[in-house]
Amino acid sequence: MHLQLGVLTAGGSSLWRWLRAPAYAAACAISVAASSVHAADQVSLQLKWKHQFQFAGYYAAIEKGFYRASGLEVDLREGGPNIDAGAAVAAGDADFGICTASVLVRPAERANNVVLGVIFQHSAAIILVPHRAGIRAVSELKGRRLMDVPGSDDIAAMLKREGVDYAGLPRVSHAGDPRDLLSGKADAMVAYSTNEPYTLDKMGTPYLMFAPRAYGVDFYGDSLCTSKRQLAEYPERVRAFRAASLKGWEYALAHKDEIADLIRRKYSMQKTRDALLYEAARTELLIEPQRVPIGHQSSARWRTIANTYVELGMASGADLPEGLIYLADDDGWRARLQVPLLAALLATVLVFALGWAVYRNARLFGSLRLSAVMSGLFVLLSIPVLIFILVYNYRQNAAAINATLNDVVARTKQASIEDAQNLIDPVAATLTLLAAVAAEDPEAFKKEESRDLLYQALTSARQIDAAYVSFEDGYHRVVTRIDDDRRRSDPKIPASANWHSSYIDIFSGSARRVRHRTFFDTWPHVVGGYDVEQIMDVRTLRGYQAAKDARASSSRNRRSTRTPDIRSSSSGFRSSGTARSLVARPPISPSTCCRGF
Repeated sequence: MHLQLGVLTAGGSSLWRWLRAPAYAAACAISVAASSVHAADQVSLQLKWKHQFQFAGYYAAIEKGFYRASGLEVDLREGGPNIDAGAAVAAGDADFGICTASVLVRPAERANNVVLGVIFQHSAAIILVPHRAGIRAVSELKGRRLMDVPGSDDIAAMLKREGVDYAGLPRVSHAGDPRDLLSGKADAMVAYSTNEPYTLDKMGTPYLMFAPRAYGVDFYGDSLCTSKRQLAEYPERVRAFRAASLKGWEYALAHKDEIADLIRRKYSMQKTRDALLYEAARTELLIEPQRVPIGHQSSARWRTIANTYVELGMASGADLPEGLIYLADDDGWRARLQVPLLAALLATVLVFALGWAVYRNARLFGSLRLSAVMSGLFVLLSIPVLIFILVYNYRQNAAAINATLNDVVARTKQASIEDAQNLIDPVAATLTLLAAVAAEDPEAFKKEESRDLLYQALTSARQIDAAYVSFEDGYHRVVTRIDDDRRRSDPKIPASANWHSSYIDIFSGSARRVRHRTFFDTWPHVVGGYDVEQIMDVRTLRGYQAAKDARASSSRNRRSTRTPDIRSSSSGFRSSGTARSLVARPPISPSTCCRGF
């Protein structure tokens, strides 16, 4: 690299020699600084949790050589429940780390850390509770045992907003295993929406999840951070590490299967391939690469998060720490300024040309004084500056407004999805259980004892109104709640009844069959019962044959792909006030159903 400086002088040569020596020295210094990052620098990256797709971009950057091409050798450190990556970076124990929004409120992080880029535009943190815990709202977590992890500020904010003292909750050690909820070790756990729900879904366990976004707390999720000291001493290293990391994330999201295999091959076999792909799909939803560039962050969004901390009494002020946001030299803000700067430059040139013309032809203006001409030039020079300021502010404000609107839309969408999941998931898990029991022993539901199982299915989720099984031979057993509508429709129901169980005999020579009804006040205490004739034949219902044919086809497909075939049962939903739905299967196939509100 060569740098030459020239000055036109009368004496010429001596001044040129005087300038040329330091110019070459500066050129050498610049050349060394530009190439220093290509040395094999050893740097450390502290993860915040155990190896999984949550950190896929960094695995990809190592595997595909993105760090190596930038002259970096990265020591990747696994995290866990007792490791605080943000604190490690602030203390100088790690060069880079995965931090959270706690950088705004924790004194050490606030004073020392810089956010190089936000990877997760929304936090994946949630609270999981099993149905057996009897917790149906965030406010009911008071005094309940919680498996917690460091850096759960958005969880703390959600709990505080709902009147729960986060700091006062009894704590249980967190091993990252949601099965601890089922064993009774804890009543709730801080989890990630990308991970633990998969385990519970596979087990068919009913659960609820509470996400801060559904309660108006929308924090950034995982961010890539470094220390202010690291940035001051090695700016080129920081720039290179950030660029390689973001490139790694782009690759990982475009090659999910490959990175899932990489994680299992080189980092951890703890998760199955399906679990990693489940995590990958939900991780992409939180990163939102189609909406914003990976690593994007805005001061407006950070201020919104800071204001949330202040509103909840978790911070004294909403001012952002100095130097919090890393200003990357990646044509981001420079590109946004390019058009206004060119326009201002052009306007300035035109004004100078006009001023020079006026000055050279001053005699054409008669007695116009030079001071008036200069005043006019000053006004003309001010115009492009004002135009530049207006255009720049417009763009900045428009970007902030768009970011705010997008955040509101995303928060509303996520809240709707989570509400639907909390409504459907427990019911789906219950149906899976009933179908499995029916498949194992279809005759089990023709025994009176089976009504206890249906009662347990019914009470596993408050939105379930009835649970039943139906067989193609006509046998039908159901357990329902007793509400005011049912009491009004049947005066024979005992006034103290809260639960109802009944079964219908199999088809015989006559179309008339009997429904045997039993009523309970508290299960299983019987308070009455009676028999009533039943003439409905489910085989005549509209869509019955089509449903049966579809189920038979589905069973054949499962057998061809070597998946478990539960031919003797099926699952469906039924809503109060709607027609009864039945999904049939090949002979003797019972159908299992839960009816929801």
